[in-house]
Amino acid sequence: MLCPPLSPDPVVQDWIARHKNPANFALHLVAIPPTILGVLYIPFYLTLLSVPVFLLALCLFDGGYLVQFLGHAIDRSEPGEIALLRKWLRRQWERRTAPAAGAAGRDAS
Repeated sequence: MLCPPLSPDPVVQDWIARHKNPANFALHLVAIPPTILGVLYIPFYLTLLSVPVFLLALCLFDGGYLVQFLGHAIDRSEPGEIALLRKWLRRQWERRTAPAAGAAGRDAS
């Protein structure tokens, strides 16, 4: 018996929607593996304490990220990390500037 395919996860659908430009999509497909590989090299660096392994990991990670940011520059879209950071900073700002809920009730009496 064949089962119908499952619909993609909402996270995947959101990612695809934010990478509609074919150049941006292709750059991400090329750049994501080296970025992940750079992170995976960290245990090797920590085990060997090797400067060349560290530099390789750093170049893979930074190079992959830069290529992804280039894709977003071509697409003129905001990278997900920047959007997430902006949202987090906005929440922190609102939390600090919002008056305390109990203080408003005490002032009225």
